[in-house]
Amino acid sequence: MFNHKLPSDFPMQTLRKKTSPCKYKNEPGRFLGEGVSFRAKLIGVLEVPEARGDRMCQEALADLKMAIRAAGEHKQRIQVHVAIDGLRLRDDKTGDSLYHHPVHKISFIAQDMTDSRAFGYIFGSPDTGHRFFGIKTDKAASQVVIAMRDLFQVVFELKKKEVEMAKQQLEGKILPMRTHVIPISDPKIPKVKT
Repeated sequence: MFNHKLPSDFPMQTLRKKTSPCKYKNEPGRFLGEGVSFRAKLIGVLEVPEARGDRMCQEALADLKMAIRAAGEHKQRIQVHVAIDGLRLRDDKTGDSLYHHPVHKISFIAQDMTDSRAFGYIFGSPDTGHRFFGIKTDKAASQVVIAMRDLFQVVFELKKKEVEMAKQQLEGKILPMRTHVIPISDPKIPKVKT
């Protein structure tokens, strides 16, 4: 082996992987409209007995993967849209909406312990039953899972504000809002002189 020594006055720099700061973190606006989009494949859908459970999700994901392999079929290419109105799974070729799942009916998210690009979530209610959706992403599944977590936080904060506004209205502290507030700094809107 080579044994090289650097001179003591040699400038040393710590090499770091350059990472751009997450420009979307804590920005609720990113979930408006179509929301944040991810390319993926639908592994499959499976009825599950419970609304929650990591072990159950891992088993469901393994069952779906085995069924796809046994059938010798290709997984359907999809786009996963994480938006304020929920999760939307669209066919990658046609753009048709395959599934739309409102946030309040998604009860559990689990990443695959054996595959960093796979995850799944449980959708449903006690009345209609629960279904597990297995998805394999083009990139790390953690990106989608983190986006979903951020979306849940945004929806929670919006709901909290809505409850607070309703509470204040009941107490008579504020008048009901009947108009939308538009920021004055918006260049598209003409300024009104008073």
